[in-house]
Amino acid sequence: MRYSRDDAEFERVATIDIETTHYKPKVGETVSIGIGVHERGTPADEAEYTMVHRDGGGEAALIRTGLAHLNESGADALVSYNGQGFDLDFLYDRSMILEESVGGPEIAPHIDLFEDRKPEADRMGKKWPKLEECLEAYGWTPATTHWGGSELTNIRFGEELGPAYLTALSDTDDERYDQLTEVIEHYLLTDLEANIAVYHGDIGVPFEPVHVGTSATFEA
Repeated sequence: MRYSRDDAEFERVATIDIETTHYKPKVGETVSIGIGVHERGTPADEAEYTMVHRDGGGEAALIRTGLAHLNESGADALVSYNGQGFDLDFLYDRSMILEESVGGPEIAPHIDLFEDRKPEADRMGKKWPKLEECLEAYGWTPATTHWGGSELTNIRFGEELGPAYLTALSDTDDERYDQLTEVIEHYLLTDLEANIAVYHGDIGVPFEPVHVGTSATFEA
């Protein structure tokens, strides 16, 4: 689904995406946080991506580190896809459950590409669009991550990959940990760039993604 928005000419935008074991913060936990930063007018391959994952420091430390990377990005605006309804809310709720003070995003404005599309979809009597459908509307092919013989989805991440990663972490199985981190990073990176690409499509500014449209296959 396309969406036309005014170009506020932000010089530097940041984006966030998280991976969890369940979409409900009372059930799942945070596994990884990805932050992307893009300077206006620069090629897509010059965007900066930082991905942080659960390690021995625990979940609260992960959330704190991820938000610190976001807040220190120097961005003029935050761009997300359902960041208001999921990513940032999930991190906040998890910090409350963990009884840890981790701060929050300090970048404004927050442009939620999904929230803006919901009323448009309602008006047209259509279902709320997925990020992949927004990419396709602008002529881009969504990336795919295959793990263990089939495509990785948010459901598979929560039920299979996330728990497998946390098990490798608790078992101090470094080889397995590194293997699964590679899978997670492809999955995260392509979504981060997709957010940036759709934002550029919305404002009508050319952007040629380098990770969107890629396909990677990993053994389970």
